[in-house]
Amino acid sequence: MLEDAGYEAFYVGGCVRDLIMRDIAAEDPASITYGDIDVTTDATPEEMKEVFRDYRLIETGIKHGTVTVLNGAGMPVEITTFRTDGDYSDHRHPDSVIFVRDLKEDLQRRDFTINAIAMDRHGNIRDPFGGEADIRRRIIRAVGDPDKRFREDALRIMRALRFAAILEGGNKLAGEAAAFAIEARTEEAMFRNKELLRNVSAERIFVEFKKLIVGSNAGNVIRRYVDILGVIIPELLPMKGFDQRNPYHKYDVLEHCVRAMEVIKEPGATDEKVQVYMKLAALFHDVGKPDTFFIGDDGIGHTYGHPARGAEMIREIMRRLKADRFTAERVTDLVKYHDLVFQENDRLLKRWLGRYGETLLLEILHIKIADNIATGNMSHELEEKFYRVEEQIHRIVESKECFSVKDLAINGRDVMAVIDGNEQMTSNQKGPLIGKLLDEVLEEVIDGSLRNDREALLARLEIMMKDQL
Repeated sequence: MLEDAGYEAFYVGGCVRDLIMRDIAAEDPASITYGDIDVTTDATPEEMKEVFRDYRLIETGIKHGTVTVLNGAGMPVEITTFRTDGDYSDHRHPDSVIFVRDLKEDLQRRDFTINAIAMDRHGNIRDPFGGEADIRRRIIRAVGDPDKRFREDALRIMRALRFAAILEGGNKLAGEAAAFAIEARTEEAMFRNKELLRNVSAERIFVEFKKLIVGSNAGNVIRRYVDILGVIIPELLPMKGFDQRNPYHKYDVLEHCVRAMEVIKEPGATDEKVQVYMKLAALFHDVGKPDTFFIGDDGIGHTYGHPARGAEMIREIMRRLKADRFTAERVTDLVKYHDLVFQENDRLLKRWLGRYGETLLLEILHIKIADNIATGNMSHELEEKFYRVEEQIHRIVESKECFSVKDLAINGRDVMAVIDGNEQMTSNQKGPLIGKLLDEVLEEVIDGSLRNDREALLARLEIMMKDQL
């Protein structure tokens, strides 16, 4: 429609990059799916509005030249006028934009060469900065002067790290697939300009960081660029090179935590949100160790209380990054309880199930497994034991065994009826007693000394009440 109206128009950015990568990887074209489809054009926003006057338009980005058009299926397509940017006084957003009629001028303002490629609707590539060659070489390289690119928008530093973590290129059929690396000049400029990340909103930083940690190369990125990430998460820096002085651990705290993040598995989950918080918890599970470290009389390093200290620290990290409440609380809980002791014992596991619930308990178990693997000393026998424990937890839940108050054959009303029959107790004494009696009955059911049968439970309550007097 743009071309029919006399304008130029090209696909641009990530969708073109991904198409080239998938072509190189020899993937089946029918399997290709896309996230965002971005188009660039020499038409101005007002001219675009006229071309697409019969479509639903979203104009929130119009001052920067972007009009989002919803096609017949409701799919959003962002269309942006060729433009150059003015100064970036806040190191994040251009103070002004100038609409231009030349595609190359638009492409040269973009962050990396792999994202500065355009393609017309016939598949013809426009690539003035060698982005396709960089894709083939698996290189992340800034367009033009890297210092200028990062001074314009410091978030590009995080985007470079994210791309290095998630992008893999090469021909998969030939076994040539490998992670992308950041080009030397671009990397040097990232380190020089890392302090500019302080100008970027926490929300945007966290969006990039969450995408980074789920990448297949995230571990290597964190290892190599921890000094950059330390600008926004300074708690990572004391972990780097911190010798645990413990024969059980082969690695320093950072390396240990990165390895745990690399091997963590999300129990039965495909939800990306679950993957993110499990990765976060694994990466930060020992963040409290440097603060709690001491050398014992045996000459060995100890970190008693590090889970509780780590929970305090990760709560602050999540607050500072403005994480959503659920993610913040879940990561905090996983860090706090990652040292939970698991045994092949039904009574113990039922107590843990009653306290933490099935989902959280299984996630704690998987953090525990990753933690042990990441020591470098985990035995095959211990790993097998952990997976037997996991099966045991599933069996307890699936067989509907009693492990919480809500599973009991009686409830609070039943307990109250028994208590109400005692005229010697005041109402202030009766209220707290309900929960106490239910907990005591539950313990006996878990121990196997009492059947989870209504009549048996009520009879036991009568005896308990006599003991209270």
